[in-house]
Amino acid sequence: MARRGENIHKRKDGRWEGRYIKARTPDRRICWGYIYGTTYAEVKQRLIHKKSEYGGFQLIDAHLTFTELAEAWLQSVKCGLKESTCAHYQYTLYKYVLPILGTVPISRLEENILEQALQKIIAPPDGQHKELGFSSARECLSMVRRICKYAVHLRLIRPMELSVRLPQEKSHSMTPLSVVEQNRLRTYVLSNPTPRKLGLLLGIESGLRIGEVCGLKWDDFDLKTGTVQIKRAVSRIPCGDGHTKIVIQTPKTRTSRREIPLSKHMVQALKILQKSYPSDAWFLSGNTIKPVEPRCYRKSIKTYLKQAAVHQVRPHVLRHTFATTCLQSGCDIKTLSELLGHANANITLQRYVHSDLSRKRREIQRIFSRR
Repeated sequence: MARRGENIHKRKDGRWEGRYIKARTPDRRICWGYIYGTTYAEVKQRLIHKKSEYGGFQLIDAHLTFTELAEAWLQSVKCGLKESTCAHYQYTLYKYVLPILGTVPISRLEENILEQALQKIIAPPDGQHKELGFSSARECLSMVRRICKYAVHLRLIRPMELSVRLPQEKSHSMTPLSVVEQNRLRTYVLSNPTPRKLGLLLGIESGLRIGEVCGLKWDDFDLKTGTVQIKRAVSRIPCGDGHTKIVIQTPKTRTSRREIPLSKHMVQALKILQKSYPSDAWFLSGNTIKPVEPRCYRKSIKTYLKQAAVHQVRPHVLRHTFATTCLQSGCDIKTLSELLGHANANITLQRYVHSDLSRKRREIQRIFSRR
């Protein structure tokens, strides 16, 4: 799709037309050059070359390698990133991208060189790492594009359009806990409640991420109004030297900072337990020194699911169960999106909301039974 300012448009005869500054007259008027193609992508690619050929991009001669360019780009975006995001960028860059592209001089960067390098990153012929899946491959492609865009901004290279075939995206559908399993888990937790056990209910009844549960403190709960404030999350990130560390930071997105109402039985259980802990104590660990990290809490969840006779699931399935249960009970998408802390309602629909067969059957009967 053509963007404003690109000088590309679709003609009435169905072809695409692009124009570029070919020259200027003595009185500085523009002389336009034109190219034509059957597709937008074809015209855009040829237009980039024409603009470069006719001096549309005055490049700066810099003797840099791709590694030096990539590190400069990372420094330029670092101040606006969360520590966990920056660590993830560094891991992707040094693990996958730079081993292939790192020593390439930026003066040699061309579409074919970058695309061949990306294919090696996705499916390394030397077996340096296993073949990347769709998400990791897309992330590497996006990173290389951003680095190149940064280089264009600095007038180090001309604009480039990279086109790489990504691995097929696999369907990772999550099956929520059944109503029977939810009731079984709820009964198990409330029969002998502890903060760690109640964390399970915060997943299936409030939709909290595991890092958000680990980041809770007792003073985040307002038991008079029956709500909990989500202010922080705990995660473990790579340090770059083969080690990892725990970080406590703001939740995943701006909208993830939210206030969530609690169920009545959750409030009652919390009121009983609250008396035993100082207000500034971490909810799961019970002390004021450090929180429980997600890696350790996953082990606790695995044990609790086994004791409750519920089949083993990843912690995120609890959040998925909450989202699906809310929708099937008539909760509107906007409200559910805010409860989950999503940036917009589309994420809620695409990632978490799935209709079971009984709901589909009920809707078919409702729509067509009277016709």
